[in-house]
Amino acid sequence: MKLVKFNIALTFSALIIAALFINSCKTLNESPEGCVVSFIVAAENRNMGRAWDILSPSAQAYYNGLGEKMRKSGKGALENEIARIVKFRTVKKDYSVEVDSSDKQSVKIIIIGGPVHIVETENVDGNYKIKNEASVKSLLEGISGEVKKNEGY
Repeated sequence: MKLVKFNIALTFSALIIAALFINSCKTLNESPEGCVVSFIVAAENRNMGRAWDILSPSAQAYYNGLGEKMRKSGKGALENEIARIVKFRTVKKDYSVEVDSSDKQSVKIIIIGGPVHIVETENVDGNYKIKNEASVKSLLEGISGEVKKNEGY
């Protein structure tokens, strides 16, 4: 009987932790900085579905058009760009992420001892999204430690 109570308590605890985790992920995109951090985590984990969901309709349209040229989906085109990153820079060691003080919808990726990359975001139905292809490219340049050469695309 004790084993059943333990399993039920363990299962219930796991469900509560999962619910809290899912809820914390949802609120991350409610700020421009959270949106950029979510995209970085998705890119590092090669989670294309999550990365795709963080793009604005304009950025998705760009990748859909690029995907047509490559005979892939828009997600496939985005995956192709992210797959070129062999090594990611380390946050706090190599770069920092902060909201631009003059434009609250822009986020700066500040490379320590290097350039600053600006990522524009926009609010779409209460969640912030990466605004356009230029912002995605700027973001990817900012977090890329090592990139392999293009192979025809």
